[in-house]
Amino acid sequence: MKCDIVVVGAGPAGSTAAKYLAKKNFEVVLVDKHKFPRPKPCGGGVPIGTVKRFPYVEDYNLIDSFSYGGFIHSPSLKYSIELNEEKPIVAMVSREKFDHGLVNIAVDSGATFVDEKRVKDVHISKENARVVLQDGSSIESKMLVGADGVSSVVAKKSGLATCRMINVCVFQEYLVGERNIVEYATEQRLCHIHLMYHGIPGYAWIFPKKDRFNIGVGEFMPYKKYAPKSVRLRDVYKSYFQMLKQKSLIPKDLGMGRCRGGSIPVFPLEKTYAYRLLLCGDAAGFINPISGGGIHFAMESGELAARVIAKSLESDNFNDKFLMQYQRLWKEAFGKDLDTFARFINIWLRQTERFIRIACKDKRFIHIASEFLYGNLRIRDYRSKILLYYLQDWMKDLFGML
Repeated sequence: MKCDIVVVGAGPAGSTAAKYLAKKNFEVVLVDKHKFPRPKPCGGGVPIGTVKRFPYVEDYNLIDSFSYGGFIHSPSLKYSIELNEEKPIVAMVSREKFDHGLVNIAVDSGATFVDEKRVKDVHISKENARVVLQDGSSIESKMLVGADGVSSVVAKKSGLATCRMINVCVFQEYLVGERNIVEYATEQRLCHIHLMYHGIPGYAWIFPKKDRFNIGVGEFMPYKKYAPKSVRLRDVYKSYFQMLKQKSLIPKDLGMGRCRGGSIPVFPLEKTYAYRLLLCGDAAGFINPISGGGIHFAMESGELAARVIAKSLESDNFNDKFLMQYQRLWKEAFGKDLDTFARFINIWLRQTERFIRIACKDKRFIHIASEFLYGNLRIRDYRSKILLYYLQDWMKDLFGML
């Protein structure tokens, strides 16, 4: 098989890249190792900014529900930030439906989708890019997009990812019906986030969707030094599940069942481009290191990659120096925010209790902080303001305690 572009990985990054490239009448083959639709380890939160930037996700009915607020709890559970907005702060999706819908959009745009085909190897030459599949067949193209997740074969085989750090989570989704969702989470679908639950560097969550709860615990593996003791994440999940029942946040007769595991990258790769090759989404390491959210960065990077690849094909230029503009684009779009979040997380994990205790008293700070958490604002545009609010509140708290 020959084409203009092969996109490996049919998650939000790959499907978005395939859609925009197919719209420009390029021959695009989208390949994934799984049979679609398929489940995907994820909380399922999508920033409102993503829905605004890619409005077709609503046109295709891919949004499950909207959440209008919730609570962010301190590690001791003594303090909570309460969010209650008139407009939704985050959209909720079923990743099985959402990802399959994005694939269908790419196909409707003209892409060819091939599922249940695992990529075994990648060969880049002066003449073409070639992916070798598990069954021995291959696909040749002029350009290759690696969007195949945190364990990206494309990133490894191209030499762009030799070793990477990951965060891990355990979670499960429980079908409880709309009536129970409204009873326990209200019509506003209020979320709960418990920071550093049981002392683990990370957070636990309960996200209500249309008719189900998504419950999980995530651990920031590079920051395990902040944990008071080593614990098994599944044991933490079991404890969290029981605590939710005790707090009447989920039905008391709900069975825990078996939880599933997942992993996400921590930091972007140093280089996300090579000769005839670009990396997007998790394969490139595009994740908010505080929330673990990556859907927006995946879709935005897919769109940016498509823009650069289109120029590359039109000019018949596949050199590193030309493709470097992709890295410049994503760094300008969201790279500075990822850097800021990465620097902030060390402070966050050391002072979480104090941060929530101080922040819960200031509605200005709460609103902006929540928008950052759910990925709806660029932190670089508000760094000075959020620092000023926090310092003002810190001083009030300090003198109030003297």
